[in-house]
Amino acid sequence: MTHPSLGLPSPDPTAGLPAAAMRLRSNGARLARLAMQNTVRLSPGFAERYDETALRLFLRDMERHVEQLARALETGNHSFVTNYGEWLVPVYRRRRVPMRDVISQLAGLRQATATVLSPEENEATRELFEAWAQRLRHHQRLAGDHKGNPVVRFFWKGAGILDDEIV
Repeated sequence: MTHPSLGLPSPDPTAGLPAAAMRLRSNGARLARLAMQNTVRLSPGFAERYDETALRLFLRDMERHVEQLARALETGNHSFVTNYGEWLVPVYRRRRVPMRDVISQLAGLRQATATVLSPEENEATRELFEAWAQRLRHHQRLAGDHKGNPVVRFFWKGAGILDDEIV
């Protein structure tokens, strides 16, 4: 990744697919709405797990996801989505959103972007989405993102006898 303080040039906005990025940016709000609809359709129980405020935050975040995808697409640089994926992890952890739901949102965004891009451009975005989701999948292994193993929890709590209020 280029870095200005190291004396390296900034990313070239014409190195990738700038026309596709322009189409993504011009349809950003529509794509965000469509992506949230796809997410609710693809992930059963998504709308029931979150209240109206959380869904509005997801919609607002989706517009930023579209912008980061457009930056990665126009420069041909995966780091715009992979580093952004790393930045999303603490934000969604604070909101108590598991990474599987964030990956579901990416799947909805992937289907939404297919409506404005050509098949060749969709192939390029597929690679970006895979790199992005792979980075998020890494964080699924952290504690707090899953309920855990009940057998291990039973033994961890001291054989689970009369100590449910402690752990």
